Amino acid sequence: MKNAINKLRIVSLKDPTQQLSGGNLSFGQVAGVIAGNTTSRVFEAQINPEQISRAFKINYKNPAEQGQNADTNQFDYVAPETLELKFILDGTGTVQQNDLPAIDATSLVMSALPQEAQTAYVTTKIAQLQSVVYDYFDESHRTPFVLITYGKLVFIGVLEDMTTNYNLFNPAGIPLRAEVTLKFKSQGLPKAQSALLSFLSPDLTRHHQVVAGENILRISQEVYESDKYYLEIAKVNKLVNFRKVPSGTRLILPPIDKSRPS
Repeated sequence: MKNAINKLRIVSLKDPTQQLSGGNLSFGQVAGVIAGNTTSRVFEAQINPEQISRAFKINYKNPAEQGQNADTNQFDYVAPETLELKFILDGTGTVQQNDLPAIDATSLVMSALPQEAQTAYVTTKIAQLQSVVYDYFDESHRTPFVLITYGKLVFIGVLEDMTTNYNLFNPAGIPLRAEVTLKFKSQGLPKAQSALLSFLSPDLTRHHQVVAGENILRISQEVYESDKYYLEIAKVNKLVNFRKVPSGTRLILPPIDKSRPS
């Protein structure tokens, strides 16, 4: 079984308190929000992060009442979690891309350009990243909330700081490599994050190459711990005769919402 390569993705959200809230956040609601944003305001990293830092902080009061020890700590509040990402953008052409299609528009356009135009890759991707995490939404008159996903990391928050270090240039002064550091502060939506984790988990989103003797009933049992999802696999892969899938066929194994009634 071979998992699909998982990329760091950052998606702009106009207002997650409206888009990803409610007493019973449904799988379909989460999927709809992601699909609705991936056509325009989404950034997909070329190279996955070299460092991910998550910080949690609790604030305490130190009362100075008469007769009380100065080191007595009284709980005050839990500070928002902070997330720091560090990754590299490389426009030298030496980075080998995998065979999975990009979902962000900028990467799709850049990959279609001739090799001589690839020198604009870093500059273009930085501009795209800024539009996703930093630029104002005209309708809400504020910078965006962002949804960050990578592996089992699901984080909803706002940008605090974006730093770009350019460390390689071509003779014309165009940057060919940049190190990007992003720092975010969380936006507390535990129910939304839980649902998103279920939807985006790499344990459920896979590619599988069929070997001799396999059928999708067996594959469904191995992946989802139940053979009852074989019809979902057949539907996603547009299989006509799902009982006889040729050896070597590459199947998409979709995320399954196991909480739905069968």
